Parts: sequence; structure tokens; C-alpha cells
Amino acid sequence: MSRFRPWITPVVVAALVLLFAVSQDSFYRVQLGTLAGIYAVAAIGLTLLFGGAGQISLGQAGLLGTSAFLTAHLTVDLGWDPWLAGLLAVAGTTLVGLLLGWAALRTTGHYLALVTLAFGLLFTEASRTLFPEGWYGVPVLAVGGFDFFDPQRMLLLVWAFVIASLVLATLLVRSRFGRSLAALRDDPVAASACGVDLARTKVAVFAIASALGGVSGWLFALYQGSVTETSFGFVLSVNLLIMVVVGGLGSPLGAVVGAVFLVLAPELG
Repeated sequence: MSRFRPWITPVVVAALVLLFAVSQDSFYRVQLGTLAGIYAVAAIGLTLLFGGAGQISLGQAGLLGTSAFLTAHLTVDLGWDPWLAGLLAVAGTTLVGLLLGWAALRTTGHYLALVTLAFGLLFTEASRTLFPEGWYGVPVLAVGGFDFFDPQRMLLLVWAFVIASLVLATLLVRSRFGRSLAALRDDPVAASACGVDLARTKVAVFAIASALGGVSGWLFALYQGSVTETSFGFVLSVNLLIMVVVGGLGSPLGAVVGAVFLVLAPELG
């Protein structure tokens, strides 16, 4: 039974999303569900980083923006296929995450938060200066003759990535790598004494969180159809952290719940 336990939650989430998609005729609610899924992917990555490894990041919005900007530039300006643009955008964002992970080797705690905050603010200022008008007309994602212009289709596509991210994060948490993350979070000195390679673990978890942030930014660009710097400010980084905290630190499913709650809560007031 324990072999199937990691798959129970994704199956339940998939069933709930499918039920929501086929039962909703409200365009606005479907859009909210899609946006919640996009942020959930980034929140799952941040859960591994913050909840799993204890590494605070206040620059996650900059990673989403990096991917979204690359996607928009490659598709709108250069005419690339959205799938190929997504691969390069996620790869570029992961590279940025590796650089942040390298910075994390020399800082901890509040100092690390300040480094990532500086990255996020630098991204906002640079994008405002270099790309003040943003991009419009990001093409619709398609597979052959089947496109995702329909809101329900886009909702299902986004949540397919959420479920895949959830499975990946759950398997990582249960793996040896996940135990290394927990050791790094609880007591780095003891973890190092037990043979955990702190440098490799820090860089790896930053790269994974950045890759998931890249997927989120790519999906955002496709969902929105336009990309501007106003979508990736400091407030988004704070909201992503809140999603992780609300759902419970270290819980990938909690990150999904937190994302859904934070997107839908303002609409309930």
C-alpha cells in the first residue's frame, strides 16, 4: 500500500479538477482556477526551497518573470513555437536559479532573503527600463490541430502541470534528496557531519525551485497572452511565500491548497 500512497493525492486532485472543469460554465471562475494552478506550480517549487530546505527566497517573482519574458520575446519577436520557447525559457530560468544557489552558498537566513530580494527588485527595475511596453499577442499553445484557446482546455493543461509538479515534489521529499533537504533545514552543521553535501544540496534545490518557477512563468505568458513587468513585482513574491506558509511548510499539497486559497479568497469577500 505504501507504494501507491504518493499517487493517491495527485489522482484525487486530478479528479477534482476534471469535475470542476466540466461543471463550470462561468468563464471568470475557470480563469481563476487556471491562475491558481499557475501559481501553484511556482509555490510547489518554493515549498521545496523554503519549507523543505529552509532557504528563504523573496525573488521568486523575478524567476517567473524571467521565464515569461523569454517566452514572449521568443514567440512574439522571433516567431518560435511556444513549446520550444518554453523549453528555452525554463532552461534559462534554471540557470538563473543556479546562480542564486551559488550565492546561497555564502549567505544564510536573513542575508539570503536580502540577496533574493535584491534579485527580484533588480529584475523589476531592469524590465521596466528595458521593456517598458512589454509584449502582446503571445500565440496560443497547440499540439497539431488541437489548441488550448478554450478556457477549459487551458485549465486542464495548467493543472496537468500542477499534478506533475506535485508528483515530482512528493517523490523528492520521500527520497534521499528530501532527507538531505530536511537535514539542511534543521541543522546544517549536523547534516554536514553526517555526510550531506550542503553546497550541492543548496544549489540543486534552488535549481529545482527555479525550474518550476520557469514552468509557471511560461504558463502565465500563454494564459495571459501578454507579458508586462507589472505582473512580477515584489508583491507576487510575498504572495507565493504566503501560499507556502498557509498550506503548511514542507507540504507540496499544502502549496497547492495555499495557491487556490489565496487566489480565491479575495473573491469571497
